[in-house]
Amino acid sequence: MRDSVTYGWAPRCEDERLLRALRDSDLWHSDMLEEKARDGWLALLNDPDLDGDEFTEKCEEVYDKYTGAIETWGLFLRQEREGLRGVPVGAVPDGRHVEPVPHDEEASDAVPVTDGSSEPDATERFLNVAVVWPLSRVVIPSDRLLASGRTYELRVDIGGLEPGSLLAAQAEAFPDNSLDHTDDDGSGDWLQVTVVSDDLRLPAAQHWLFLPREGASWVCHCQPGGRHTCEEGHRGRHLHIPFVAPEEPGPARLRMFVSYRGNQLQSVTLTTSIAADEGPGGATTAAVDYTLTSGFAALSELPRRSAAVRVGRQDGAMTIDVTAGGGPLATFWLSEHQVVTALEQARAALFACHAEFRVEGGASRPVNLLDANHGKDFPALLRDMTRLARLGWTLYQMVARSRPEREALRHVLREPAEIQVCRTELNDLVFPWALLYDNAVESDAALEPCAAGWERVRQDPTARSCPEGAVHPLNTLCPYGFWGFRHIIEQPPSVRRGRRIRLRAGREGTRPSLTVARSHALAGDVATRHLSVLRGSFAELRVCDRKQALRQSLTDTPGDCLYFYGHGRRPQAGEVSTPTVLEIGGTDRILPEDLNAWGEDPGWDGWERVAPLVFLNGCHTADHDARSWLPFVTAFAGLQAAGVVGTEITVEQGLAGRFAERFWELLLAGHDVGSALHQVRMELLGQGNVLGLAYTAYCSAALRLSFAS
Repeated sequence: MRDSVTYGWAPRCEDERLLRALRDSDLWHSDMLEEKARDGWLALLNDPDLDGDEFTEKCEEVYDKYTGAIETWGLFLRQEREGLRGVPVGAVPDGRHVEPVPHDEEASDAVPVTDGSSEPDATERFLNVAVVWPLSRVVIPSDRLLASGRTYELRVDIGGLEPGSLLAAQAEAFPDNSLDHTDDDGSGDWLQVTVVSDDLRLPAAQHWLFLPREGASWVCHCQPGGRHTCEEGHRGRHLHIPFVAPEEPGPARLRMFVSYRGNQLQSVTLTTSIAADEGPGGATTAAVDYTLTSGFAALSELPRRSAAVRVGRQDGAMTIDVTAGGGPLATFWLSEHQVVTALEQARAALFACHAEFRVEGGASRPVNLLDANHGKDFPALLRDMTRLARLGWTLYQMVARSRPEREALRHVLREPAEIQVCRTELNDLVFPWALLYDNAVESDAALEPCAAGWERVRQDPTARSCPEGAVHPLNTLCPYGFWGFRHIIEQPPSVRRGRRIRLRAGREGTRPSLTVARSHALAGDVATRHLSVLRGSFAELRVCDRKQALRQSLTDTPGDCLYFYGHGRRPQAGEVSTPTVLEIGGTDRILPEDLNAWGEDPGWDGWERVAPLVFLNGCHTADHDARSWLPFVTAFAGLQAAGVVGTEITVEQGLAGRFAERFWELLLAGHDVGSALHQVRMELLGQGNVLGLAYTAYCSAALRLSFAS
């Protein structure tokens, strides 16, 4: 029922004309529009003292503040479409903002020709991202400058490939029937969209899209994860997220993540140009920089994740965004110097827990500090843990700089959680996540051991929480204060187009085989015993001690698992492409470039079928300044390995062998990588050794061997 109103003055701007029409429509009284939004707009309509510019500004303030206002206005404009084409309703009518190029709304859903001769299948669905003027929702041309201080909207949807989408060049269709459709009785899936920026002002809110079994996504006011009670006419075609351009001219960036059950499916970076006024000469671009699973395939197989960390690289710095179900928790950047320094400190602290360099005979040599059982007595262990806790508290403050951020992070991650760390493509910066310590400690105070926490470690190596974790006072030393002892942390690499994250490694139906790349520089008796243990666990053990023998073995009959048992060395002259090379045999060395070259052989196509798990075990203490495995992680991911496990530091040979034996044992017994890694860490800790924190999984923590007893 319409409520027609008479006004005592003519509309002062186009916004006022449209708002009056909205008030006279049925939408004004819908449950979609919040009461406070309705009151705010009504106050503007009844205020005779505002000029046109002031009316537009205050109208947009209400629009930006309330989600219902955004959806109501969108539905209203669709009803009034014929009279609104090409008009940026929110534009200030003083000449600052030039009218946009006329845009045919009816053509916006058409599928463009991609190669000059054929069109994509009309049933295919794509992720579309565009920047639009508010209220009119007209797409802003990508070569247009945005005006400083002005409000715009990021438009997001999944559906037919749209001509205005900034991701059109990277478009990849969603595979048909790839989802298990767990939400709303199997009718589709709720996807969360999170947007953060250091430059643009954005609402601190979570945003949701519903992706049905067929057709385009929509937005509505139903509870995410639950059943739909909305009427089809109340659903929006696009998700619109308002943002305000910065006052300072120049480039501005935002980062957008599309997530499912806490899994960060895809990360997009958008860059735009800001000037004092709108006009030609700008450049708005967007690029997908991380993909967990191509085309959002097989989402139902992904286990739920408590929080996601997106690690990017921008202008020589590392950007870190921490998100959870409620939206952004922390977003910040660290200079490359800060990241490198933090990593060096972390690795040096870990190394000092098991070895130190002493001068003997005029030369500096590493001396093992562990006992015959690869551990230390409890007082020595507490000294190691105290040193790591002080460093871990400093690292934690780098991730959550303010008290509200730390409290928000603790709220989400107080209990044992599963954390997904997503490193964007072509990014070689890493952070020691396992060493983060979130119990507050002072730099010079004595730390009091938590008796309940240490008893839990001794009694149950699978436990991930302290019975008194919620009441730890200042300067408490509890093992479960470390993220690596309380949480499962996974770091899956970005997958290439057409591929998906691996949750199974090796062949099905047969007990796994192991291919070993061995260094001759290892202690012979220790190596012999270690390989004998592994031979008794795997169906077949193939040992390679020459580079070409390894290549031939991996090409002809790739094993289900690949194990590098030897040195990670510094590059020699001419080996400048990577910080670490792998030593095999006596003098042979393997670079990531070698792996990529081997992958050109058609015989390596078998890797895609087998998808082996790779373990890089740096089992020697001679390399004091630890190097990164990331180039090898990237190379193996490109060759379709299911995942890579590696050490953050070089480890004493006996300890490295013991860790690997127990890790493989748990995997063969049916554990996934995350639980196996955690259990070995805790078993070592119970024996007086903290170096389980030195091992990192670059894969899904849910990865399992395809066949296990």
